[in-house]
Amino acid sequence: MNEDDCFPLLFSRRECSAIDAHVRMAASKAEVAEVLDRHDLSEDDFIAGFPGLAKAVQELPDESPPAI
Repeated sequence: MNEDDCFPLLFSRRECSAIDAHVRMAASKAEVAEVLDRHDLSEDDFIAGFPGLAKAVQELPDESPPAI
């Protein structure tokens, strides 16, 4: 992460890294929504603070695939 990450947000680098990691591990938009909720982060703030990651989330399915 560089110095511009999370610029509009009041998160520490550690918090930004944790959010980034949790979102990257998410398998669906629903899981991303849970991550944002756990970090008390609105969708608008997520888009502002993590624009590249927010674009990647758009490619995820809405729901996780069923477990086998």
